Amino acid sequence: MIFTITDTARISLAEIVLFLKNNWTERELNVLRKDIAKFKKSILVGVIQHPSSEFSSNIRYMLIAKRQIKVFYEMKQDEVVVKLFWHCKQNPDRLKNFLKENL
Repeated sequence: MIFTITDTARISLAEIVLFLKNNWTERELNVLRKDIAKFKKSILVGVIQHPSSEFSSNIRYMLIAKRQIKVFYEMKQDEVVVKLFWHCKQNPDRLKNFLKENL
């Protein structure tokens, strides 16, 4: 199975990492790294079924980094496409607008 990260997801992850570097400790960054690896492994193994987004049944999400970040992704036949990393402390209206426009 192919694991793809969109440009939007890369940018959103970079913004989150920058925020964590400036405001949190190295420990939280390590938790994020480990959780991303666990997320990828759980998807590739197919053990866990994550909830669907309210905007599209094809888009699923998983909470990582002590439930501080949502990873939105789409399952295709032979590909997993990570669409967005979202820090849960952000304005939820921005997330709703993004999901409506991009899904």
